[in-house]
Amino acid sequence: MSDIIQILPDSVANQIAAGEVIQRPASVVKELVENAVDSGATQIKVVIKDAGKTLVQIIDNGSGMSDTDARIAFERHATSKIRKADDLFAINTFGFRGEALASIAAIAQVELRTRKNEDEIGTLIRINGSDFEIQEGVSCNVGSIFSVKNLFYNVPARRRFLKADSVEFRHILDEIHRVALAHPEVAITLIHNDSEVYNLPQSLLKQRIVNLFGKNLSNELLSIQVETSIATIEGFIGKPECARKKGGLQYFFVNQRYMRHPFLYRTLVSSYQTLLPPDTTPSFFVFFKTKPEFIDVNIHPTKTEIKFEDERAVSQILAAAVRQTLGKSNMIPSIDFDNEPLFDIPPIRKGQEFIEPEIQIDPTFNPFASDLSDAGSFKFQSKSANPKGWQDLYKVVEQSAENEKLFPDENNESVAIKEDIRRQFFHFKGKYILSQVKSGLMVIDQHRAHQRILFDEFSQALSSGKIATQNLVFPTKLDLNVQDSELLRELLGDLIQLGFDIDEFGKNSFVVRGIPAGMQTNDIEKVIEHFLGVYQSLEKLPDNSSNERLLTALVDSGAVPYGKNLSWEEMSHIIDMLFRSTNPNYTPSGKTIFTIINSDEFEKRLK
Repeated sequence: MSDIIQILPDSVANQIAAGEVIQRPASVVKELVENAVDSGATQIKVVIKDAGKTLVQIIDNGSGMSDTDARIAFERHATSKIRKADDLFAINTFGFRGEALASIAAIAQVELRTRKNEDEIGTLIRINGSDFEIQEGVSCNVGSIFSVKNLFYNVPARRRFLKADSVEFRHILDEIHRVALAHPEVAITLIHNDSEVYNLPQSLLKQRIVNLFGKNLSNELLSIQVETSIATIEGFIGKPECARKKGGLQYFFVNQRYMRHPFLYRTLVSSYQTLLPPDTTPSFFVFFKTKPEFIDVNIHPTKTEIKFEDERAVSQILAAAVRQTLGKSNMIPSIDFDNEPLFDIPPIRKGQEFIEPEIQIDPTFNPFASDLSDAGSFKFQSKSANPKGWQDLYKVVEQSAENEKLFPDENNESVAIKEDIRRQFFHFKGKYILSQVKSGLMVIDQHRAHQRILFDEFSQALSSGKIATQNLVFPTKLDLNVQDSELLRELLGDLIQLGFDIDEFGKNSFVVRGIPAGMQTNDIEKVIEHFLGVYQSLEKLPDNSSNERLLTALVDSGAVPYGKNLSWEEMSHIIDMLFRSTNPNYTPSGKTIFTIINSDEFEKRLK
């Protein structure tokens, strides 16, 4: 029987490694830009074509490499960062496992031009799908130029799984943002299809944030800073009133390395306590600095997940820092005894007599009397006397029984309410519509109910191609950051089909002249911002078609918001439209729209 176990060829092994490290063009950008930062570069230029599928080129002014180092760099596990296993626990740089360049060269056509400052000529290397083609001397500037062409050209199955250019480019923007925030001292230029997207000069952190995400952020940020023996925390957190519905700008870094950390995220958000508006999350740019031996960065192939030695202690430090910042900024209510009183109370003079104010009351006053002249007079009556007209208190109950009306059940398959709903509604906390039904009290979430109504209308519009547009009294101009403008540009055609009247208005700017009928017209800019944030968060979920994402994000952003007081007519309309739906019980995302608290529950509570 012949042997069946074999050693994989290097080309195949590199392609397997590439599956872990290089998932899309953005992965190439991440690895090469991080290498440029590690080389000591102060200027990095990123050139992209076709969202990185055709070309990813990174030009830096770093230290460069010798001809020997340039060749060895493409071998697996070739690294200048570690020499022994213990070095893994004292890492202060980015790429250290030595798989990135070998993985990239296995699935693309790669060219490297590099020169050290002390060398007169540089080195040119070309590798085609792990096949070494050429190495020769060449004239070039100090630093390195990596050109990666035709990504996944020899792995067509992987290339077919890449998304549209607009989606892949937004992933590239994510990687640029992370490196740019971690290193504001490095000037970064980004060019996509011969158009300059970013030209970020060297700056302080806050200015870098503004340059990336817009000048509006300048007044939304609060500085956070604390220093302990375990970790130093600094950066910025967003003001509570500026919190976003979805997809806020949320960045954690440790030792200038971007990280995801759900536990610390929950700690930060909970530290705002009750200050955040409903269903919103704050923006934050928080940087942790700790000893390398206190963290483990080698637990994930892309090194975006970090393990702290004492996560609970770090969490407590973060919570204290956030609360301190919010307290200093008067975001948390407190009693300030140094401030002047709200009322001008005159000083008490010696010997001054106090006269208690007299209050006249009419114990016989009857608010239900039809003739106010019979409402009562200031005559004394005993407490046992029964005021005239007390029976009128029960008229409300009698009237509600007369106003019964059944909701039509137009679709037999609908799980509609069969009980009658009295046409008397009560609005509770700007969030719920309360109505009496035979079995008890119905509680309807106004925002979720409107989501279901809009979703049904938009779904029908997509199938029929017809939807009404309500024109705005005044057009609204939108000034978006690069990432949001790229996404909106991608979805423009679908939004127009759904009833939006929206056009581009210069670089990263749009003008909105009309929105779909039925959507809320208040603060269109926030509606669009919310829509884009929800859509991006839904993109990360599996088994979610683009149409479903579009509609779910649109109804979430366009539905009646929490906190809006509704008139009787508005509440009645929402209830009418909700129970005409084929699925009034749940929102498009599966959340419960209403519940009924039965009469027995009330009886139990009053025993």
